[in-house]
Amino acid sequence: MTTASILYIGPGGGVTIGALVVILIGGVVLMAVGFIVWLRLKRFFRGEGKAKRSAKVFTQFIALLAVLAVFGWMSKHRAKGERDFGWANGFVDGLSGFPDAFKQSVKEVQKLPQTYVSTPSDFVPLNLLEEDVLTLTAYSNEEEGRQIAVRNLRNGEELHRWVLPDTLGPLKPHWRVHHPLLLKDNSVVSFITNRSPLFRLDAASNVMWRQDSLSFHHAINPAANGDLWVCTMRWERGGRHIAYRGRYSMGGKTVQFLDNSVARIDPETGYILEVHSMVEVLKNNGLDHLILRSGDAQDPLHLNDVEPALTNTAHFLEGDLFLSFRNLQCVLQFRPATGEVLRVIDGPLAAQHDVDIVNDSTLAIFNNNAQENMGVYTNTAHNYPTSKDQVELAQYHSEITLFDLSSGEFLPVLPGLMGSEDIMTFSEGLQEALPGDRWFLEEQNSGVLWVVGPEGVLYRGVHEAHHAGHHHLPNWTRVLDTFPAE
Repeated sequence: MTTASILYIGPGGGVTIGALVVILIGGVVLMAVGFIVWLRLKRFFRGEGKAKRSAKVFTQFIALLAVLAVFGWMSKHRAKGERDFGWANGFVDGLSGFPDAFKQSVKEVQKLPQTYVSTPSDFVPLNLLEEDVLTLTAYSNEEEGRQIAVRNLRNGEELHRWVLPDTLGPLKPHWRVHHPLLLKDNSVVSFITNRSPLFRLDAASNVMWRQDSLSFHHAINPAANGDLWVCTMRWERGGRHIAYRGRYSMGGKTVQFLDNSVARIDPETGYILEVHSMVEVLKNNGLDHLILRSGDAQDPLHLNDVEPALTNTAHFLEGDLFLSFRNLQCVLQFRPATGEVLRVIDGPLAAQHDVDIVNDSTLAIFNNNAQENMGVYTNTAHNYPTSKDQVELAQYHSEITLFDLSSGEFLPVLPGLMGSEDIMTFSEGLQEALPGDRWFLEEQNSGVLWVVGPEGVLYRGVHEAHHAGHHHLPNWTRVLDTFPAE
């Protein structure tokens, strides 16, 4: 994450270093010009003869026009790529592009953090819910802090709120608190995406523990015994953050890439009980060739979910983990007790997220049906002619896909509805099964939350923000079965 994040360098704002540098340089240039003009005016009104002063000013004006004419001529030819002025190229390009750079810098300074999403002017919310749908979500507040809250989609009521205390450390505006998990005592466990710590807050928002020894991302889910499984990245010995831990050789070159891990955490203490490197798991199971499937050489794995099995069935044992890898385009069934990968689940999956165990023989997978470039297409980036007789394929959208562990078959859920509503998120996204064959969906990129079923769309909405024209970015919303009244 997907960014100030390691896995996602996504949309968002905040003040960038480049913007500040441009504004600073522009300010210095304007101050310098103003100072020179002030000196000239001061001399003009001081003592020389009128004729002499006029001649000097006229000469300087002509010289200035000549300089501007030469600069304009150079800028024109640089823009057309017709001339090379050697060492002066950088000066001409920088100065001629300053107005646009300054304008863009102002926009960057004013841009909201990526914890907010612009609400389309034509967005129409819908709420036909007759039963409560309780959600646990994290978002920013008016003071640029972070909150975790239980919200009822049916009536918009907020049932409880946790406010992240300052003791967890300062948060940059675009950092996201991710995938909160509610425990039985109304405490919550969550983390700051791709950073530390993992933390637990009691019902009154007091820190019960924090875990800083790993970098956490994407998902956190409970095991049958209450232990927590979390997607992680390692820290170097001595506490330095590691990104590129994997390595292989190809064609005489060394390729370094992001490793991912899963860690089991004690919910009472925050202690790390075990950690499994995904690179080591693939290597030990003879599956290291899977990394060549990805079009992203630096991030070929991109682990984005860990789903523990809570019971024993004919297809999995309690403690097995179903692991979703976006860039491998597959889900692995992994048994930590033995280090064995029992199954590679692939097929009509593209950049999928969020694997859930629906029953003893079925998985639900949020199939993004997206490319790894996250929506940056090349249809205008080439100079080749385009055929008038093009081959038309499907119109792709994200989907909920059921996978039958017995037959190995994939079955999309409500494909017509997903297509007609154009539900699409290139990254992240999740589903939660609800009673009555209904589903909760998080269309993460757009920030839209859905409840759909055989009868159609029952809910389409966003978490409105205090910034006009914007709403909160959902950060892996979790559906709760119940929450005690306060």
